[in-house]
Amino acid sequence: MNKMKMPLALLSFLLLAVASTIPAAAGILADAPSAASTAYGPDDFNMHAVATALGADRALGWRNDSSACRDGWTGITCGEGGKVIAIRARNAGLNGTLPTEVTLLFALQVLDLRDNGLTGALPDAVFLELTNLHIDNNLFTSVPADFLSTARSLQGFSISNNTQLQPWELLHDAHRLTKLRHFIANNAGVSGTLSGFLGNRSVFPELSILSLAHNLLTGHVPATFYSRTLHRLDLSSNDLSGPIDFIANLLGLEELLLDHNSFTGPMPDLSGLWKLQVVDVAHNRLTGVVPASLTDLGLLNSVSLTGNLFQGPLPELASSVHSDITNAAFNGSFCRTEHGPCDPLVDAFIAIAGGFQYPEALAASWKGNHPCAGWLGVNCDDGGVITEVNLCRLGLNGTLHPAFGTLKTIQALLLAGNNISGAVPQSIAELPLLRFQDVSDNSLEGSMPRFHSGVSIWAQDGSEHCLKEWRAKTTVKLITKNFQLCGIHPNFDKLETSFIGRSEYS
Repeated sequence: MNKMKMPLALLSFLLLAVASTIPAAAGILADAPSAASTAYGPDDFNMHAVATALGADRALGWRNDSSACRDGWTGITCGEGGKVIAIRARNAGLNGTLPTEVTLLFALQVLDLRDNGLTGALPDAVFLELTNLHIDNNLFTSVPADFLSTARSLQGFSISNNTQLQPWELLHDAHRLTKLRHFIANNAGVSGTLSGFLGNRSVFPELSILSLAHNLLTGHVPATFYSRTLHRLDLSSNDLSGPIDFIANLLGLEELLLDHNSFTGPMPDLSGLWKLQVVDVAHNRLTGVVPASLTDLGLLNSVSLTGNLFQGPLPELASSVHSDITNAAFNGSFCRTEHGPCDPLVDAFIAIAGGFQYPEALAASWKGNHPCAGWLGVNCDDGGVITEVNLCRLGLNGTLHPAFGTLKTIQALLLAGNNISGAVPQSIAELPLLRFQDVSDNSLEGSMPRFHSGVSIWAQDGSEHCLKEWRAKTTVKLITKNFQLCGIHPNFDKLETSFIGRSEYS
């Protein structure tokens, strides 16, 4: 038995040796990776998926064996509870497709991935807390339907210069985006119309910048579009059409860019837009007189009007205003290429065009400072005296302007086959040389004014539109051709009736 006993000194040595190894072993175990230490934050699982999908593990050092918040990943901001609230990775050399895991970062407020090489479809996201989303200058290919419809906290959004995007439409119901301030989607494949996006007067109460240039937008800008906060509106280089009356509703506007579209009609009164500094409506189909309120804007520093059909006198802008007025003078329909008033007859015809809402057909022809210079529908004798105005079947809308009464030398006024409404003004009846008036096939109403003796009034082709009551107290010849007065009979004291097969004025 005594031979089996270990010497006391040897036993003590062995115990000391084993004890000395315990701290080292404990240190090794402490340094070993574990699931608990790697998934330190609640968003780390999803952030690892984002890092892998975008190549951020290589480009930014977002390693899968580390924690986004605990280890302070580049470009990541975290909030309470270790949740990711901002991802800022602009021009970081990222590529790949944005994974759906990014939509599971429920505390995310800022996502800035501009100037990278990201591809594929944007994920269909809820983004309830997102305030800023910036994904410009990438290669995304599609935008999901109703994108951002639930982003109730969104303040800034930009998606410009994503040239690979398939055509996509803006939200038709954007009433939840009440905090939106900046919406910038230039050259981003935006298609469709603005009727739903801007049609609600109360939408976007804080909007400051709306920029949708170089897209595929069509149709009219809703007349109900209204804002006191919008500073910059850029709708340039689309295929938008219709009137631009809506701009008078944008009371805080500083920059207006509508160039290279197909807008028509006149510019509205701008007197309420006293903050305007930049106005660019070049290369549209605008007509009418440039409003004097434009030249009265005290902060104006840049104006572009070229490539339109503006009429009347050339606007006189302050010398401090940068403009293309010289080019506009030569390629528009102004009465003169230099500053100065128009001939009174030209002023009269411009007023007449205004009654018809400044139609493009008239603006394209009524150029220069003399109506006898080949103007559409204006016939003159060899001495340059206007004898006839023939505007039949030009699709005219609107009303007959009293300025017709200043055309004292005309003998015939032919306006048949349009959609003219309202009454015939008394000034026409007082034209001293008038012998023939044709207002058939229109939508006129009211009483016919008293004409002088010898005037012939022509109505033809069974018009469904007629005057409610036609009266004349002097001799009037009513020339008809297969004509019925819609069940209303003329009431003339003296009437000479002729039935003809064809008129020399038809």
